[in-house]
Amino acid sequence: MPEKNPSIEALVLRRAQEGSVLPRQQAGASPQRLLTTLLGEHWLDAPAALSMSTVITLLAEFGISETSARATANRLVKRGVLETERSGRQSYLRLSAIGSEDTRHKTASIVRFGSLQPDWDGLWTLAAFSIPEQQRHVRHRVRSYLRWLGFAPLFDGLWVSAHADPAALEPIFRAAGVDNLTIFRAEEAGETLPLAAWNLGDVAAAYRTFVADHQELAVRLTAGEVSPSAALAGRLQVLDVWRTFPGIDPDLPDELLSPDWPRTTARSLFVSLYDGLAPLAELRFRQLVAVHDGAVAEQAGHRTTADWAAG
Repeated sequence: MPEKNPSIEALVLRRAQEGSVLPRQQAGASPQRLLTTLLGEHWLDAPAALSMSTVITLLAEFGISETSARATANRLVKRGVLETERSGRQSYLRLSAIGSEDTRHKTASIVRFGSLQPDWDGLWTLAAFSIPEQQRHVRHRVRSYLRWLGFAPLFDGLWVSAHADPAALEPIFRAAGVDNLTIFRAEEAGETLPLAAWNLGDVAAAYRTFVADHQELAVRLTAGEVSPSAALAGRLQVLDVWRTFPGIDPDLPDELLSPDWPRTTARSLFVSLYDGLAPLAELRFRQLVAVHDGAVAEQAGHRTTADWAAG
C-alpha cells in the first residue's frame, strides 16, 4: 500500500492471524467503540488509570446508563483492550498495552486517510483466488480483508486495486486460510475498465453527505458558538463518520477520477473540525474527569492530524 496509510496492511494481517473479520461499518458508535475512542483521543498518553466512577461519568455524557457503562468496561477488559486494577473498593481502568497499540494503529490510519496521493505507475494489482464452496466463512473473511485494502471484484474470484503491494498480500491470504491464489500486476487493456469494479457514484455521494452534514458545525466553530460539551460530542462524531471512508473509498489515483471528485473538500472539512474542536473537546473531557479527581484530570490531552501524521 502507499505511504499515505502505512499501517492498514499490518492491521489487516493482524486480524487475519487472529482469525477475526474486520468490523462492518455502523451508523453511530457502539458503547465499546465510544469508550475506546474517548480514551484514545484524550487519555492515550496519560500515565494514570481512570476510576470506574470516572468511566461511568464519561459515558453518561453520551446517554449511556451506569449499568451499560459497567458492562461496556467489563467486556473491554475481557477482550484485553482495557486492563483493570483495584485500590480498596474502587476499580481503575486503562488501555492495555495491546489496546493502546491497536488504538494508535487504527486511529492513525483513519486520520491520515486521504492526506496524500502517491504517484501511480499505471499498473493494477490483481488477486485471483479460489475458495471451495463449503468454506463460505473463509470467503467472507477474505473479501472483508480485500475491501479494507482497497480492492473490489472485477470478476468472480478476480479482485483489483490500484495501490496494493503484492508482497504484502500473500501473508494475509495465507493467514486467512487461502492457498490457491495468484497475485500479479498488469496494465489495463481492452474495453473492461478496472474502474467498473467500484460504484464511485456512491462513494462521491458519501463524501458530499459528510460535507453537508458537518458544514453547520464548522460555521458555529468559526463563530465561537460551540460549547466544550458539543465539541467533545461533535469531534467524536466527525471521527466516527470519517472512519467509514477507508472501507468504501479505494483511494484511486487522481488521474482516474473526475475533476470534481469531492474527497479533497471533505478531508479539508474533516481536518478543520478534528483539529479545531480538539482544545474544547479536551476541556470537556478534563471537566468530566475532574468530577472525581481534579489532579488526575490534568493528564488529559489530545492529538491533531499533524500529530498523527508525525507518528
